[in-house]
Amino acid sequence: MTTRTQTSFTDKRTLLNKVDALLTGGPEFLCETITVHGDVKDANGEYMTEELELFYRDPVECVCELMGNPAFRDSLHYVPERVFEDKKRTERIYNEMWMANWWWDLQASPMIMIKSKLPAGATICPVILASDKTRLSQFSGDKVAWPVYLTIGNIPKATRRKVSARANILLGYLPISKLKCFSAGTRKAQGWQLFHYCMRTILSRMVVAGASGVDILCADGGIRKVFPILAAYVADFPEQALVACVKENWCPICKCYPEDRGDPLATIFADDPGTLFRCPEDHMQHIVTNSADKAGPRDDVGIREVRQPFWEILPHCDIFRCLTPDILHQLHKGVFKDHLCSWCMKVATHPETDARFQAVPSHPSVRHFKKGISSISQWSGTEYKNMEKVFVGLMAGALPPQALKAARAVLDFVYLSQYPSHTTTTLNCLQDALDRFHRYKEAFVHSKIREHFQIPKLHMIEHYVESIMSRGTADGFNTELPERLHIDFSKVGYRASSRKDFIIQMTRWLTRQEKIHSFGSFLSSHSPDEPDVDDEDCEENLGQDTVGRTYHIAKRPGFPNTSVSRIINEFGAPEFIPALTAFLRFNLPRCTLDLSVYTRLPVYKRISFMLRSIQQIDDTVIKDVVRATPRVPRRGRTPEVPEHFDTVLIHYGTNAQETGALGYRVGRVRMIFRLPSHIEYPHPLVYVEWYTEFRQPSTGVDMYTVSPTQGKGHAAVVSVQSIRRSCHLIPRFGEKIDRTMTTENSLERSKQFYVSEFTDLYTYQFFND
Repeated sequence: MTTRTQTSFTDKRTLLNKVDALLTGGPEFLCETITVHGDVKDANGEYMTEELELFYRDPVECVCELMGNPAFRDSLHYVPERVFEDKKRTERIYNEMWMANWWWDLQASPMIMIKSKLPAGATICPVILASDKTRLSQFSGDKVAWPVYLTIGNIPKATRRKVSARANILLGYLPISKLKCFSAGTRKAQGWQLFHYCMRTILSRMVVAGASGVDILCADGGIRKVFPILAAYVADFPEQALVACVKENWCPICKCYPEDRGDPLATIFADDPGTLFRCPEDHMQHIVTNSADKAGPRDDVGIREVRQPFWEILPHCDIFRCLTPDILHQLHKGVFKDHLCSWCMKVATHPETDARFQAVPSHPSVRHFKKGISSISQWSGTEYKNMEKVFVGLMAGALPPQALKAARAVLDFVYLSQYPSHTTTTLNCLQDALDRFHRYKEAFVHSKIREHFQIPKLHMIEHYVESIMSRGTADGFNTELPERLHIDFSKVGYRASSRKDFIIQMTRWLTRQEKIHSFGSFLSSHSPDEPDVDDEDCEENLGQDTVGRTYHIAKRPGFPNTSVSRIINEFGAPEFIPALTAFLRFNLPRCTLDLSVYTRLPVYKRISFMLRSIQQIDDTVIKDVVRATPRVPRRGRTPEVPEHFDTVLIHYGTNAQETGALGYRVGRVRMIFRLPSHIEYPHPLVYVEWYTEFRQPSTGVDMYTVSPTQGKGHAAVVSVQSIRRSCHLIPRFGEKIDRTMTTENSLERSKQFYVSEFTDLYTYQFFND
C-alpha cells in the first residue's frame, strides 16, 4: 500500500522537471534581445546603448492552439452570417463578430474577395489583440509589466470573457525602459518607435499567414486554410493613440480636428463624408513625405513620426477601424465620472449631491454610498456603475431641465452601448441618445460649467455605432477583460517569482501552469464521467413559475413558527389578517384556516428570482434578490441591523407583457411566508403594500413616478408567481433635499418616487423596449 500511494517525485525540483517534460501546453516563449542605440554619450565619449529583452510567442501557433482546442469544438464559427429579426430583412441583428459587416465584406463579398485575393473557401480568423501596462509591485517599488493578449473572433464573446475558459493567450511581454540613453527631447519618440518595433517582431509570422493562409486542424476535426487577420485592437485611449501613431489630442480613428471634437460627426464631415476615417495608405504617405522634407510630424492630421508602424506589414488590416469602443475608460470613467458627474456636482453643489446619495433607499444590487461620493479617493468600475444606477433620479430637481435631459441622454447612451446584442432599431436609439446630448449640452455652458466640449473621450463615442456594425457589439471588446487577465497572466506569476529578473520567471511559471492544465484536461477527457452531485443544503429550487422563471427560497425559514401578532408589530403589516383572508377566499375558497393573532406561520428572509433573458440581452441568468427582514436592535458590541423591505413589480391585471410597465404595479414586500403545512398551496406568499399605478414619465427624467397608497385596500397578499422582479424606487427630492432623510427612512418619509430604470440592463430594457 505504501509503494502504490508514493508520489513519483521526491522534492520540488523533481516535480518541476516532470512538469517541464510534459508534451502538453501552449506555444513556447521566444526571447529576442534588442539593442537600443541612444544619442547621449557616456563618460568615454561613446554613444550609450541599452539591451532589452522581448519575450513573445508565435501568434500563428497561438491561433492554431485556439482553433484546435477541443473545448471550443461546439462554439467555434468559421463563416460570417447576416441575421435578421424579421422576414423582410429590415431589422438586422448585430451581436458576435461573425454577424457584423467586416467579416462578411472580407470573406463573403465577391468584389472584396477579388480585391483582397482571398481564395474561394478561405476561412478568416479575426485576431483580437489587447495590450495594457500593469503595476506588479504593491505599496512600494516600480515593477511594471506590459503584457499583450491574443484571442480570436471565431470564439463567442461570452466564452472569451470567461478567464477560466482559457480563450485568451498571453502573446508576449513588451520591454519597459526609461530609455536614459536618449536625450529628453527624443526619448518619447524613441519609445513609440520601440513599441512598434517589438509589435512588428511579434506579429511578423502573421504577414505570410494572413496573405497566403495556413492549414490548421480545427476543433471539429476539419483541416481548413485559415487566414489570421488582425481585426480588433483593445486598448485604452493613450494606447490607441500609440497604436495608431496619432497624437493624443487627435482622434485615432477619424481626421476630426481637435477644435471640432465637441460637434457631431455628421456636422463636421457634412460636405465630404468620404474623408471621415483615416486611411493606412494616406498615413504612410504622410510619413514618407515628412521624411523626404526632413520635417517633423504633420500637424494637419496629427500624425506621430513613427517610421515603421507594425500594422504597415499586416495584410488586409485597417488599424484605424480596428480600434474598438472602450466602455470602461471612455464611458464609465470618462464621459460619465470625469465629465458628466463633475459638471452636475458643480451645478448642484457637492454637499447637496452627497446628501442625495446618502439617502438612497437600499436595494440588493445597488451600492449605498453612506458618506456620499465626494470623499471617495479610490475609484473603480464598480463605483462608476453603481453611481449610474441612481444618478438621473437623484439629480432631478437639482439640475436645470436642459442639463437633466443631457444627463439622461448620456445614461441612455451608456446603457444602450452595453447591450450584448443590437438591432437596427437599438442602434438608431443609440445614435438618438447621442444626438439628444448634443442638443441639450449647452445647458452646462449657460451654467458657466463648460466653455467647450473638445474632449477626446466624448468625441470617441461618436464612432460607437459604426464600430458595432463593423466588428460586433462593444461588450466583446471591453478593456475590463485585459484588466482581469493581468491577475492570471502577470500578477500571480510575479508573486511566484524572486522579484529579480522576474519576466523570464513569469514566462516559465505560466508555461508550467498551462502544461498542468492541459494535462489535467487530457486526463479528464479520458476518464469515465462522474455523476453530478446536487448540493441543495441552503436553497430549494421550486421550478418554473407562470412566466418561465425559477425562484429559490431557503429550505428552512429564517423566522420559523412566527405568530401573526409579531408579524403585525415587527414586520409592519397591520392589514395582514384581512389581506390573507381575502386571498384565501378568492384562491382557496374551501380553506378553513382560522386566522388570529395567535396563528403561527413560517416566515422567510428573502427569495431569489432567476430571471431569463429578454431580447438584446445575452443568455446569462440574472439572480434577483427580494428581501423582507425587520430591524434587529443592537446587542452589546453587535451593531443594529436596519430593516430591509424591498419593492417589486407585480402583475396587476391581464394585460402584462414581457416588457413595458403596462399591466404592472409597484408593491413593497413586508413579509414572505408559507401557509401551514395542512393547507395545500405550492408557492410561497408575500404581503405587499401597494403604490399607485404608474403615472406618465416625468419630463427630463423620463421615468415613471409612483406614490404610496393610503386607506382601505393599500395592502394585499399575493403569490410569488405574481412578482415580475424587484425594482428600485428613488425619492423625488425636489430642489433641496430634506437633510433628516436617510437611507433607512426615505421610503417612509418621501411622498413621491421615481421608478429607476437603471438598476441593470435587464431593468433598462424592460422599461424602454
